[in-house]
Amino acid sequence: MTQKENAVKPRSKRNFIIVAVLAAAAAVAFATACNKNNLATTMRLLRSEGTVSIEDSKGAVKPVIDNFKFQSGDALITGSDGLASVGLDDTKIVTLQNDSRTEFEKKGTQLELKLTKGAVFFNVTEKLRSDEKFEIKTSTMTAGIRGTSGIVYYDAKDNNREALMVTDGVVEVSATNPSDNVTRSVKVEGGKSVKVYFYENDAKHDSVEFVLNEITAADFSSFRLDWLADDNALLGRISEFTGWDINNLRNAMAGKASGELNPASSGTAETSETSKETTKETTQASSEETSAETTKAPTPTKKPTKKPTRKPTRKPTRKPAKKKSTKKATTPARETSGNNGCGI
Repeated sequence: MTQKENAVKPRSKRNFIIVAVLAAAAAVAFATACNKNNLATTMRLLRSEGTVSIEDSKGAVKPVIDNFKFQSGDALITGSDGLASVGLDDTKIVTLQNDSRTEFEKKGTQLELKLTKGAVFFNVTEKLRSDEKFEIKTSTMTAGIRGTSGIVYYDAKDNNREALMVTDGVVEVSATNPSDNVTRSVKVEGGKSVKVYFYENDAKHDSVEFVLNEITAADFSSFRLDWLADDNALLGRISEFTGWDINNLRNAMAGKASGELNPASSGTAETSETSKETTKETTQASSEETSAETTKAPTPTKKPTKKPTRKPTRKPTRKPAKKKSTKKATTPARETSGNNGCGI
């Protein structure tokens, strides 16, 4: 081997090593980017408690494990004591309430949740891109979410009517009357709620009508949102948009706004209702006692005061009438003395 060949050999080896290192670095970067993109677009179970189950599109049960990756068509179900949060991607989180059920459908950047029972709280921290879509559907209502937070639910106190409460941003809601397929839509901003009403052959109403109402932080105390009470970014965003006091909002999320915790199970619900009724009865009894003391104390004072005052007033008034008769008796005396003067 010549001296020239010996000089070229180490240089080629160094070049090979450099190329290999660069290739490895590129592979690591590509793998990291792919993994990050996969995590960002994968629907994952973030947290669960109580009775929670997962089913595939055919109804087969899947194991509930940490970081479980949902597939399109999977369903998440919670029992009376259940609660579960799912990260749809890095900017979208939904929290399924107790006694609830939702199905996940995902095609590329098109994401859809079908709520068939209960309630689900949604939190989208960034506005969706123009090619993205995120919708939460009930049996007749669709909430188009672009970058906001709120809760979609079936109102058990109103015959399970579909409803939505928005906490910040704007949500476009559309609904279709199943009797005539008429569809209407409305935009709902943070601090308001909406319910959908359907009418059939009613001249006084449209086929689909939306009823919007103002809401307060206390309206959320009936939901299981205690997991969100420590999310300062979410609470700050809601408070800034609605003007609600952040401490009242935090208490409401923790279920303390109305002085009671939201029931996590039927047994707790009964206890809560009993406690509520007991509190009401105690408050009413205390109020009645205070009111009774306040009312009864003056009552006897006023009655004796009025009675003696009226009686003496009337009696003296009538007695002077007798004095007038006395005057009448003296009058003749004067007339008599006058007549005597005339007779003389």
